[in-house]
Amino acid sequence: MIKLVGIHKIYEDGNTGFLALKDINLDFKDDHFVCILGKSGSGKTTLLNIIGGLDKPSSGHMVIDGELTTKFTTTQWDYFRNYKIGFIFQNFSLIEHLTVLDNVKLAIKLQGIKEQEAKERTLAMLEKVHLKKHAYKLPKQLSGGERQRVAIARALINNPEVILADEPTGNLDKKNAEEILKILKEISKEKLVIMVTHNKRIAYNYADRIIELKDGAVISDTKPYLNEKVRITKPNIKYTKYRFIDKVKHALQNIKIKKWRSFLISLGLAIGVSSFILIDGISNGIKINVQRYLRNQISGGDLTLVVYQAVNPTDIIDIIKDEEEVIGVRLNPIYTEVQRINEVNIESQPIWLSYKSIDNSDLNTRLFGKPYADGRFPSKDYEIMVSYDFANSLFNLSSIEEIWKRLKDAKISVVTGYYYNISDKYLNENCSLFNYFNENIPPQDYDESILGPYEDHIIKQKELFGALLLISETQIYLCENYDTLPKFYSNRAKYKEFTVVGINEVSLIDESFITETAFFETYNSFVLDSYGSFEIYLTEKGQNNTYPIKTSLSEKLQGYDFFIYDNPSSGLTINFLEIFLGMSQFIISMILIVSVVTAGLMLLMLLMISVIERSREIGILRALGATRSDVMSVFITESGVLGFLAGILGIILSFIISIVANIIIRYKYKDVLMRIFYRTDINIVIIKPLSCVIAVIICIFLTMMFGLFPAIKASKKTPINALKRL
Repeated sequence: MIKLVGIHKIYEDGNTGFLALKDINLDFKDDHFVCILGKSGSGKTTLLNIIGGLDKPSSGHMVIDGELTTKFTTTQWDYFRNYKIGFIFQNFSLIEHLTVLDNVKLAIKLQGIKEQEAKERTLAMLEKVHLKKHAYKLPKQLSGGERQRVAIARALINNPEVILADEPTGNLDKKNAEEILKILKEISKEKLVIMVTHNKRIAYNYADRIIELKDGAVISDTKPYLNEKVRITKPNIKYTKYRFIDKVKHALQNIKIKKWRSFLISLGLAIGVSSFILIDGISNGIKINVQRYLRNQISGGDLTLVVYQAVNPTDIIDIIKDEEEVIGVRLNPIYTEVQRINEVNIESQPIWLSYKSIDNSDLNTRLFGKPYADGRFPSKDYEIMVSYDFANSLFNLSSIEEIWKRLKDAKISVVTGYYYNISDKYLNENCSLFNYFNENIPPQDYDESILGPYEDHIIKQKELFGALLLISETQIYLCENYDTLPKFYSNRAKYKEFTVVGINEVSLIDESFITETAFFETYNSFVLDSYGSFEIYLTEKGQNNTYPIKTSLSEKLQGYDFFIYDNPSSGLTINFLEIFLGMSQFIISMILIVSVVTAGLMLLMLLMISVIERSREIGILRALGATRSDVMSVFITESGVLGFLAGILGIILSFIISIVANIIIRYKYKDVLMRIFYRTDINIVIIKPLSCVIAVIICIFLTMMFGLFPAIKASKKTPINALKRL
């Protein structure tokens, strides 16, 4: 039962006020049809709005089922409108961009009902009002009578106790009006129906009770129930439950109806997002490529230990490896004399293999435990393990897993040793040949400033001076020590095709290959009669302070004739480069933020306009029982969805631009890339997945922040003001 006691309503207008209702005292019981009759301006609609909780009285109080509404919170009023009241408006108050099904379903979705159940109940209700066949039409595709039946279905979907109808036949022709009135009369057999009308004929033909208003006061009541005693109970606090997934769907529907405007907003934001991703990708690409270049150019360790006497290298290495900050060692043999070769017969003379790579690989394995990054050690004489640096130089990839996928079981032809076929030429002990590279792309290790133009060093058949064995025109000459630079080349001393079975984790070895045969003992016995240096590689902590390590090694090496000194570290150079790139990236990012903020301000203005445009929609949602937080979250969710779409669009733009940019750079700056990196398949823009994720998150966050103010403004609108678009 509903009881009104001393209800007054005054509308303030500056210093004056308008009294809309004067001392209204009414009781409404269940199961009858009540008409509130009066002329325009009599206060009948104001009274209906107060009964439905759309508006509040200036004074007096209302009791609903024993609960005093003056103590109702906003949330309790929302629950009351959703569960106990069903509204039917004169102008239908349907959301135009939602289908008939979605308009009716919206009321039940506010209760947290899942999609399937909500759809089944909605279709059943539309069947009762003979509109099931129109379920997927938009309101504008229906007649006035059909629209009002949609409104009735929406009012009934939650099975409320009271139906409030504000001039439901005001915009209908006589036939449709009669049909609607019959439906309301039928409903009144089970529920309380309170209808506002100015038509006396309708009131007297259909109503069980007629309450007439004039100038805001009750002048007649055909069946009054005054002085009915009610027992006041403590309000039972309940809440509506609009699910997040339904809010997202609602937001998507709003975006869809304004798709071009939404697209332009998203595009503006996407440009900022893609710029951020591309700047990060350029920075990342430069960093990776410069790191590769520097590591090739600055090949020495962080410390160099020179031993001026014949030593067994394992003795020195055993001392070095005990230092905590040491991560690798490379041997640089220094020979007491240079060996001469005179008229070598390459078919009868033995040829040395690339012993240094074998030795350093073995030493690094002994020092650092894990011998390989992927694959396995060679177990047959036709198998080979390549170093990480060599593998990475082939494919320009940073992930060891991706490199291994491409390199696994690949065939590589290797020449591991070299003699000159011209008399009286010095032997360069650290050279090798392999023919994996393209003829037009030199290896990373090739230094044109030392060796001269790359084209001059491609070994071709016509340059072999009657050689016994042929060498492919795409084989490449590699040499690391340039004590004496050869001008002519010998035959292929030893050729074999190897199958790649693994990648060596430690990138500090000199050469690129590890075969099944070990030459450690042979190398040790060879170096015993010479002296050499040890390149020592340190952790970042060790690089920052080498003094403790040098002091410790000096103490342990007492008795040896040695000298130890610092080297320029590629790591320090790279760290400096990273700092510089980071600063540049930060400055550019600040500039990009301005563009994103500009797009965000555009979003803010459009959302503010949207609040005004959708004021009626907000009023409908509040009338159906949506809470302020529901309305606010719908707008914020809509902003977030726009941000997400902008982020995805930005990622797509970034990848398209990066692919095109890399292709153009490879083509336009081919010669430059060849001179710097000795290859053309270089990616200048390398986009990291993490950067894309971060960019999308930032975009969503910013758009939600920009949408917060309009959302708060929308949520503060009272249901009646929103419906009136005030």
